[in-house]
Amino acid sequence: MISSFSRGAKADIVLKSGIILSVDPHNRIFSAVAISGNKILACGNDADMEALTDENTKVIDLQGKTVMPGVYDSHNHVPAAGILLDGVMLFGVDTIDGVKQKLKEKVDRTPKGEWILGGGWIESQFKEYRMPTRWDLDEVSPDHPVLLNRLFARTVVNSKALELAGITKDSPAPQRGTIDRDPDTGEPNGVLRDGAQILVRDIIPMGTPEEHIAKIEYYMKTAMKEYLTFGITGILDPGVDIPTMRTYRKLHKEGALPIRLNMMPDCYGLRSYDPEFTEGLLKYTGIDSGFGDEWLNLGALKIAIDGGVGSKTAMMHNPWRDGTVTDIPLRLDLDIMNDLILRGHRMGWSSGVHTCGDRAQDIAVDAFVAAQRAFPRSDMRHNIIHGYLPSKHSLEMMKEYGIGVSVQPGFMYVEGDIYFDVLTQEQIDYFKPLKTYLDYGITVAANSDMTSAHYNPFVGMYAAVARKTSQGRSLGDSEKVSREDMLRLFTINGAYLGYMDHFTGSLEPGKVADLAVISADLYTCPEEDIKDIQVLMTISDGKIVFER
Repeated sequence: MISSFSRGAKADIVLKSGIILSVDPHNRIFSAVAISGNKILACGNDADMEALTDENTKVIDLQGKTVMPGVYDSHNHVPAAGILLDGVMLFGVDTIDGVKQKLKEKVDRTPKGEWILGGGWIESQFKEYRMPTRWDLDEVSPDHPVLLNRLFARTVVNSKALELAGITKDSPAPQRGTIDRDPDTGEPNGVLRDGAQILVRDIIPMGTPEEHIAKIEYYMKTAMKEYLTFGITGILDPGVDIPTMRTYRKLHKEGALPIRLNMMPDCYGLRSYDPEFTEGLLKYTGIDSGFGDEWLNLGALKIAIDGGVGSKTAMMHNPWRDGTVTDIPLRLDLDIMNDLILRGHRMGWSSGVHTCGDRAQDIAVDAFVAAQRAFPRSDMRHNIIHGYLPSKHSLEMMKEYGIGVSVQPGFMYVEGDIYFDVLTQEQIDYFKPLKTYLDYGITVAANSDMTSAHYNPFVGMYAAVARKTSQGRSLGDSEKVSREDMLRLFTINGAYLGYMDHFTGSLEPGKVADLAVISADLYTCPEEDIKDIQVLMTISDGKIVFER
C-alpha cells in the first residue's frame, strides 16, 4: 500500500474492488483508494483499506469498474462553451438540413428578434461537403439574428445579422479578414473569415457591465455543470479577458467554482493589442504565473500568431498542397510578440503561443529561447499551443529549454477529414506528432480546445491512440501513443501546464481527491470503445458531485 498522508486518519470514502489508474510516476494500478476530507488518504489493495475504515466510512464497491484521475482539460474556452450548450450545438450533425433542424428548435423557443448563437460545425462533417450560408439559415430564422461558429476561423451568419452589422455588397473586407461573397452577384453569403467575424460579434448586445457579468456567469455555470458529467475536474481557460476574470473571481469568492480553474490572460489575439491591460499585468500588479490557490490561479500569458490548417492560414515554410503560400502572421506584429514574451519572462510570466504552422512555431520557440538566454529562469512553463508540424529545430530547442506543448488530439477526429484537402500524405502522417514530442522528452498536455472540438475527453483520448477521423480515415500509425501515455497527457501533464500538478492530476496520498469512475478499463478495452466511455461518478475535492 502507498503510505497514507496522515497517520491514524480514517477514510470518509473508500472505493474498492476496482481498477485504480493512479497516473503516479510509476503508473501503478491498485484495486482500492481511500479519501479523507478532500484528499487522497491511501492507494492499495482491498485488504489495506480495512485499517482505514470505520463505521462512518462510505464504502463503494466498484465491482471491477475503473477509476482514473479527474481530467484536467488544459485548453477549454468555458464561457464560449456555455454559449454553445445554451444555443445551437452542431457537433455530429451530418447534413445542412440537420443544421436547419437544430436551428429551428432554438428559434421555436426564442422570442423574435433575440440573437441565436451556436457552433460546432465544419464543412467536412456534412454530406454536402460545403459550408452553410445565410440563405440556409434564413429558411428557418428570418427574424432572429443568427451566428454559428465553425470549429475554427470562420462564422456563418444569417441575413438579419448581416443587416444589423451593416454588411452589404459594397462593404470592404476588414484588415486580416474576408467576407465571402456569391460569385455571381457579389452579395455576402454569410460566411465571415478570421478578422471579419468581429464585425458581427461586436454588435451582439451584452447589456450593462453587471448584465454582461451575469451572462458570463450563467454560461460558465452551464458549461462546468456539464463538464462534471465527463469527469473534468480542472480546466485551463486560455485568452480570458477582464470581464471573464472578474466573473471567475466572483464565483471563487462565493465558493461556487465546481471545477479548478487556471486563467490565461489574453494579451494578443484577433483583436487589437491592448497595451493598457498588458502593461498592467506585466508592470503594475506585482503578480505572475502561478498566483492563486487550489481553485483559481493565473497561468501563462496567451498570445497568438497564425491561423489554422483547414483555413490555410497557418504560417508555413513551404506552400500548401495546392500551392497557396501563407508566410505572414494572421494575428499580430511579431515585434510585439517578442517584446511580450521577453518582458513577461523577466517578470515571472510564462507565455503560451498559438502556432499551427511550422514557421510560426519556429518563430515562437526562438522567442522563448531568446528570453531564457537573456534572463535564465527555472520556473517558466512556456508552451506552444497546437504545434501541428514542428520542425527538427523546434523540437531540439523545446527539449533543451523545457518548452511544453498543448495539443488537441480531438481535432483529428472532428475535423481531420478536411486535412486531406490541404496537407500532403507526409504531413498527415506527422500531424500532431505526439509520439515524437514524447520521444524528445517534451512535456505534452492534451486537451479539447472546446469550442473548436467537443469537450468529451474520451473522444480526444481515442484520437490520440487511434489517429482516426469521424469518417474512419487514418492519419497514420507512426505518431500513435500508448494508453498509459495518453492518460498522462489528459491528467497530470495538463495540471502541470496549469500550475496545479503539485496537488491534482494523479491519485497519490496527500493530493486532492479529484477522480472519475468510468464504464470501461481505459487501458484494455477495445480501441474503438474508448470514445464511447461514460463517466459513472465524478468526485471533486473529496465530494461526489456527479453520479449516473
